[in-house]
Amino acid sequence: MADMEAPSGGAIGRRRRAAQVAGGEEYRAKRREVIHMAATVFQEKGYQAATLHDVASALDTDRATLYYYVSGKEELLRESVFAYILQIVDDLRRIADSDASTPEKLRELITGLMEAYEAHYPHPYVFIQEKLDEAFRLDTEWAQQLVGIVGEFQAQIVSIIEQGVRDGELRADLPTDVVANGMFGMINWSHRWYSPSSSRHTGKDIGACFAEIFLAGLVATS
Repeated sequence: MADMEAPSGGAIGRRRRAAQVAGGEEYRAKRREVIHMAATVFQEKGYQAATLHDVASALDTDRATLYYYVSGKEELLRESVFAYILQIVDDLRRIADSDASTPEKLRELITGLMEAYEAHYPHPYVFIQEKLDEAFRLDTEWAQQLVGIVGEFQAQIVSIIEQGVRDGELRADLPTDVVANGMFGMINWSHRWYSPSSSRHTGKDIGACFAEIFLAGLVATS
């Protein structure tokens, strides 16, 4: 049976909205647990393949109980990624806007991104691994906002690299858009193999390794 959104005007919808407004810490903690488990299931199965039944089974409950906490699968996706990605971008922008040299900014950005992926695991990886044209309904305001914010941040990274080239800190013979895409590709591919619970390395260690590899081929030499 296909997953359905719970009718917002029904009894369960009214109970859910009332609980979200007036519910205590126990309700909020359980809702966070539901969202975290959904992110875990989405990462393991993929958003399109995962069902509410999968999420409910992982929580040892039923689909009807899930509707007390969320309206359906799309809300689980939004809650699984939206706030986490915004927080990560906001934190990294403080590095990008600093007065550090371009190589140091890039080093801190790469390391900081991997640290964030570890701290918020698996939520950022749900966003990374899904194709936007399949998993995200781009006609929804939240999806458009999220895609726009991430796109603006990626453009800011390109601008930082371009400034580094103009300042003579980075090599001028490499296309800056390819350099930026290579940086994000190297980091984001970690969603295929990195798990904090099984890795021998911390996110910070992996980020530092990535930064060393990346900058070794990018920093201008006299």
